[in-house]
Amino acid sequence: MDTNGKPVLEIRDVSKIYRAKAGFFTGSGKDVVALDRISLSIKKGEIFGLVGESGSGKTTAGRLIVSLEETDSGEILLDGKPITGLKGKRLKKFRSKAQMIFQDPYQSLNPQRSILDTVSEPLIIHKVGHANNRKDRVREALKSVGLSPPDDFIYRYPHRLSGGQRQRVAIARAMVLDPEFVIADEPTSMLDASISAQIFNILLEMREELGVTQLFITHSLAAARYLCDRIAVLYHGRLMEVGQSNEVIQNPKHPYTKALIDALPKFGHSGERKRYGTLLSREREGTGDMGCNFFPRCSLAQEQRCNLEKPILENMGNQHHVACFLSQS
Repeated sequence: MDTNGKPVLEIRDVSKIYRAKAGFFTGSGKDVVALDRISLSIKKGEIFGLVGESGSGKTTAGRLIVSLEETDSGEILLDGKPITGLKGKRLKKFRSKAQMIFQDPYQSLNPQRSILDTVSEPLIIHKVGHANNRKDRVREALKSVGLSPPDDFIYRYPHRLSGGQRQRVAIARAMVLDPEFVIADEPTSMLDASISAQIFNILLEMREELGVTQLFITHSLAAARYLCDRIAVLYHGRLMEVGQSNEVIQNPKHPYTKALIDALPKFGHSGERKRYGTLLSREREGTGDMGCNFFPRCSLAQEQRCNLEKPILENMGNQHHVACFLSQS
């Protein structure tokens, strides 16, 4: 797939802060910076991976892109057109082009609606086709995700499906409108390894056969390497590293990326075998928002610089960008 064209999606200096609410007993809490001025571009036909641990801001980024939440600053563009702040008909039209596959198929499907009703709902909302042919479109969507013959599933309810089948229904619902951009938010985190591989292959087929551009959100570098053309590593709302997936994983530059690689299971080995050892066993004190987000956990950090300055993404060559003073020196 040629991914050298213009970007389909652009994220420009986007920030999102969740303001703390004061409680009667707790007083005012601390604001949570979910995203801190991140910028990304995703090219047509690309599967782009957004990688990080829980709480890194990955899901927030996905929700902002599909306008389930609003940015505090910055802008997001689809096909060169701003999508931040869309309302009414313009927002509805945008959502027919950009769809999201959610993490938990148990919660993303209404237990009181049949699979036919679930998958045809986007067609009804966006007034696509007529009642007579919508069922045929649902059948085709179910077949495309491996639920075949579709008539064996179309009148079932979610409780009569396995977890993997539920997630396939969720993918079919996202694809029934023929979107040009899809966000898959940890779509296999609730599934075992063999079913996860099948879901990955469906996502690859969506790209190869339909040309659907995708943002794949995951905590797993292994999954990102299997699926993605490029990946971005996110930590506490800031981008640590961006590049071609093989380049980032085989030649990681940022200590956090190295820590994620160390965390991958090593089959056939026992004990603590660390290739890089960049993660402190105990966090150190930091100065808060002044320094690098990863400073409290980084074994390589320089106290006088990493604790006082925020590194920015720098091009290290080969389209490999890193936000780390140690890598840039």
